[in-house]
Amino acid sequence: MAALVACAMSLSVIAACTGSETQAPSTGDGNPTAGDNKPFKYSTMVSTFAEVPDMKNQFWTRFQKENNLEMEVQWIPDPEFQTKLNLAMATGELPDVVSAQNPHDINNINAIEKGLFWDLGPFLGDLSKYPNLKKNIPEVAWKYSKYKGTYYFIPRARSQINTGFLIRKDLLDEAGVPVPQTTDELHAALKAVKAKDTSGKLIGTLFMESMASAFGSFKPQYNSEGGLYRNVLTDAYTNMVEWYSKLYKDGLMTPEFSTIKGAEPDNFFSSGRTVFHTKNYWHQYRMEQENKKLKPNAKVEIVAYLKGPGGNANYLEPGFTGGLFIPKKVPEERVRKLLEVFNMAASDANSHALFYGYEGTHHKVENGKYIMSDIGLKEIQSFTNDPFTIKRNEWDKVDSPLAPIEVDLANREKVKVTYTALTVDPFRIIRSATWSAEWTKHVDEFEKKRTEAIMGRISMDDYKKYIEGLRNNPGLKKAFVELAASYKEYFGN
Repeated sequence: MAALVACAMSLSVIAACTGSETQAPSTGDGNPTAGDNKPFKYSTMVSTFAEVPDMKNQFWTRFQKENNLEMEVQWIPDPEFQTKLNLAMATGELPDVVSAQNPHDINNINAIEKGLFWDLGPFLGDLSKYPNLKKNIPEVAWKYSKYKGTYYFIPRARSQINTGFLIRKDLLDEAGVPVPQTTDELHAALKAVKAKDTSGKLIGTLFMESMASAFGSFKPQYNSEGGLYRNVLTDAYTNMVEWYSKLYKDGLMTPEFSTIKGAEPDNFFSSGRTVFHTKNYWHQYRMEQENKKLKPNAKVEIVAYLKGPGGNANYLEPGFTGGLFIPKKVPEERVRKLLEVFNMAASDANSHALFYGYEGTHHKVENGKYIMSDIGLKEIQSFTNDPFTIKRNEWDKVDSPLAPIEVDLANREKVKVTYTALTVDPFRIIRSATWSAEWTKHVDEFEKKRTEAIMGRISMDDYKKYIEGLRNNPGLKKAFVELAASYKEYFGN
């Protein structure tokens, strides 16, 4: 929760020092094992988005003591993580556990193929030995985290409802238009708002990849050889580019849209420069308060999704983000004990502690809201639970730590519809080693052509010819075959 206040988003990964003597871990209910057993000691490496946590602080001291653990954690700044993990995989200097934010990164897949990590499928079986992992990790996460029909990592559970759209309803009201429900209505609404702008500084929107599904990018499109085009090379994606070109022509986008990245889009919306934005739902209240500083009657409304000519814009999460790997150098018996540790951490009580800390020290509960103390704000971050997988509250990306409970409850109602209206983006699930290797040769030129097409510097016909050339590239055609096979593995025909 503290990290939400700081706007840090949850991510995870790991790599570090070697493990040491094996002792019995805690039991599945989160209580220490009986007897005089020494703590179970193991090493792990985790990415961090803020100050490196002190493993001797009140939270980690209590958590390790209550669960009979002694953790050697190397916290690594997130931008450096994959590079350090790649080095550790190359040298064999891996910790007992590796938690990767992107388990299907090409380097991680190559490591799996080389046998650097355990196939955990035989250990996990039907999960009957690990009841917390079975109960508290969504079934969809287990389904989509498989690789070649088995599990090379434990998926780090995440709620499926996460990101949506935000819009300045006060500006819509002033322009006399309702909250848009479709892509056409959004275009019309942004034009109406722009027409009322006397400052000349207001921007309608920036470019958002998540709009592509409204034009059908989630639907598989095959070539004559049975290969599956990657989403960016589909007709649907091209139709989205054409839609954006119309918005740009109507003055609803800034010429610098392609260079506005990272936290900048958030700053544009929170400072009142854009009308339409994409962000985790919980930011609705925060963004509204930021805009009220500039305009007291500002109102930010949630748009859960938009209907388009080919589908709905937005997506559901696959039920996990990142995963916990165990290197093959870890002895078999120690693998079983590490899985027991993961099962223990996924208990209801430990999941609650890893997300909120301990009541009385890190938070208090008032009117159904968790109010973080100063210690809680310092010690509990969005990545505090990243060394493990925990039970997720389905509303943890909807409820705001800043908002009154009634705002949270209202926002929950607004986004419930996404469970039936949206699907998981298949292109976040399927994979191709050839695509990962080949697309890096083309991605910069592709983004340049896309920008030029949106800005009208090249015609849509020229853009389509460029896309057709990529579709016929020999290296990419091989990737399309692999993508088709991967799609069949996860989604059937």
